[in-house]
This record gives sequence, structure tokens and C-alpha cells, in this order.
Amino acid sequence: MSRNVRIKATQKLPSTYILYDKFKPSKWRKTHWVFWVFGIALAWASYSVLRFIAQALRPDFQASPLGFTGPILERLGSIPVIILPVAVVLTVHELIHFILLWFFTGHRPTIVAGNGGFAVRLPNWYIPRDQFLLVNLAPFCIISLVGLLSLLVVPQRYLSLAVFLATINIAGSAADIVSSVYIYLHSSSIYLETEGTIYFDRPIGPDSVLKWKLHVRSLIEAAIARLDTLSEVG
Repeated sequence: MSRNVRIKATQKLPSTYILYDKFKPSKWRKTHWVFWVFGIALAWASYSVLRFIAQALRPDFQASPLGFTGPILERLGSIPVIILPVAVVLTVHELIHFILLWFFTGHRPTIVAGNGGFAVRLPNWYIPRDQFLLVNLAPFCIISLVGLLSLLVVPQRYLSLAVFLATINIAGSAADIVSSVYIYLHSSSIYLETEGTIYFDRPIGPDSVLKWKLHVRSLIEAAIARLDTLSEVG
């Protein structure tokens, strides 16, 4: 197979490609609470780092609890002020997924709800690994970079909000980050569906990667299988 075929998204898999049966997206969905735990830990760590950066860049920075102090009416009034920017950030996050997937395929994806959030889907399309990684990680990288740059220019009164919104985006990228790590552990010749299914080139084989990648991938798959079993027992 030529390299030109491999690097393009397609609606028809080459005849040599078969399903990677060691990975089942349904098991990851059953254990999606793991991503929530990771997201919470990531939020705490990223907020700490971003606060440190803000304090280093802006001596006038004073961390505040985003207005959740003072009389009860003032606190209630501040809630929409927080919810609206969060909704905008999460919408932009999914929009970046949407635009890149549309760019690579030429077809408009759909946004669906599930597992407590939203996801971009494009059924019956097969995306090469490297393009899939770009689609997956672009919102995390782009919004995080914008968030860091904003710390240099936003007024002091909005610094805490900028740190908070950047943290929300990073925490919301938990599933994208974990899945990208797992995808990277496969050969660059694989194709993926947006629902998570993986296909590999049979002549090359699913294990045609460096030994350390194969070892880490096996550990992740074993951990997911164990968590899936525990969720069924529970």
C-alpha cells in the first residue's frame, strides 16, 4: 500500500485491514468514570501550575474564588458570569474537533451527547492515526496556548477567570489526552473510527511497534479489562 493512501481519511478501508479485537470501545465507555477521576486530578494540577505561572508573569495577580464570596445574592448573581464563559470554552473545544475532522474528510461531522458530555462523531469514516491524534489534541493545545497568552494581557480583575477557564479546558481534555496516549502506542498505519474502533494492516500486524510501546499498551488494555470486570461485578 502506498503512503498516499495511508495518510488520507477514507470511507472504504483497504482490503488488507481488519478489526483490532484486543481493544473494545465498549469497555472504555463502561469505565468512563476513570476519566472523571483523572480529569479532577488534572484540574487540580493544572490549576496549581497556571496559578504559579500567572503569579510569575503578573506581579499584580491575586488569586480569588471567582466571586463566590460575599452576600448570598451576590454569589447567586455571579453563577451565570462563570457558567457562560465555561460554556463558550467547551463549545470552542468541540468546534475545533469539528473543524479539523471536517477538514480531513470533507464531510460535516455531528455532535452527540454521552457520558456526561459532548463528542464529535463522523460514522462510516476511517481516520489515519496521525490525523486522529491531531483532531484529538488540537483543542487541548490551542486553547491552553491561548489561555497562557491571555495571562499577559487580560486586566488584573479577570486573571483568576482566565486561569479557571484554562483549567476547565485542560480538565475537559482528560479523555482526549488518555486516548491519544493509547492511540500513539499503535503503529502509524492504523485507521480509527470516531466511535473508537481500531483497524490494522494485517500484513504489518498490530504489534509492529517498539517493545516499550507494546508493553505499555498491554498494561493499559489489561487495566481497562480489569476495570470492566469490576464494573460488571459492581
